[in-house]
Amino acid sequence: MRNGGTRVISNFKRMARAAEADAALDYEYVGDDAGALAFLRKCLGADLVILNIDQKRLMLAGALRLLWPFARFRLVSADLILRPPKSWKDRLKIFVKRVLFSRVDRFVLYFKNLEGYERFYGIGPDRAVYVRFKVNGWDEIEARGRPDPEGSYVLCAGRTLRDVGTFVEAMRRAGCPGVLLQQKRELLQEHGTSAWESDLPPNVKLVVDESDQIGPYLDFIAGARVVAIPRFKGDIAPTGISTYLVAMGLGRCVVISAGPGAEDVLAEGEAVVVPPEDAESLAEQIGRLWQDARARSETAARGRAYAEEARGEERLLADILRASLGVVRPGRA
Repeated sequence: MRNGGTRVISNFKRMARAAEADAALDYEYVGDDAGALAFLRKCLGADLVILNIDQKRLMLAGALRLLWPFARFRLVSADLILRPPKSWKDRLKIFVKRVLFSRVDRFVLYFKNLEGYERFYGIGPDRAVYVRFKVNGWDEIEARGRPDPEGSYVLCAGRTLRDVGTFVEAMRRAGCPGVLLQQKRELLQEHGTSAWESDLPPNVKLVVDESDQIGPYLDFIAGARVVAIPRFKGDIAPTGISTYLVAMGLGRCVVISAGPGAEDVLAEGEAVVVPPEDAESLAEQIGRLWQDARARSETAARGRAYAEEARGEERLLADILRASLGVVRPGRA
């Protein structure tokens, strides 16, 4: 850190570039190699702590502020992914998290529907700021140019909380060609998606891509006519945002289940939104979009404009930093 200025520590490795634009900031990246005690010492010497995804460190910093009320640092969480309770053990854990999260000054989130977060975790609009997520692989998407506007299949891809069963049943009803793109079983299980093991209708092909590389992933999305993102009713956090932004960037038409990160942020027809866990509605919209080139093209065009505004990581990090600085410089959020 330089001497003077607002002292900021964060686990955003590439945020330093965004911080350089503000001469009054002293920015330090704190990686995973820093132990708990070292991290807490750095918190005590900082004015602002920004933590991306890392719940463990967020709770440590929250506990420090709870036990040491004289600590001056402000605490910001970015992209906190939370789940609803499923058992009494979950409810006990949530109670502890709710207490520690009460010491967080601001939550920077990629969705607006906070009903579940507020009900279970006490995170409401008074402490939350919405920031649009980035398009992963944006530079490569731009370099590719626009793919064939038609496409040859309906694609279901992504690893986080995908309702694969509803997609398969919808495709059985719709009858058009489909591809179910999945990753290795362990990775899917970690993110709440089931590896498909049952029979598929003859119009749906299962592809398991274990490369975890963005190139093949973009190829599959670019070849799709429609990208379907089926989700569960109980979602309180967004799922599928990364997938739909990539699809929109590639000019694909998206159909997604309602929930946080869908109709609350895609309010201008950038995607077709259907009820979650409703195979009939999903099949109806897939069939309509498969046949109606004009509807498909208009939806894809709105989605592409949305993705162009989102762009890549540099814009996202600048927005997160601006929203975070609002807790130490009022009026900056």
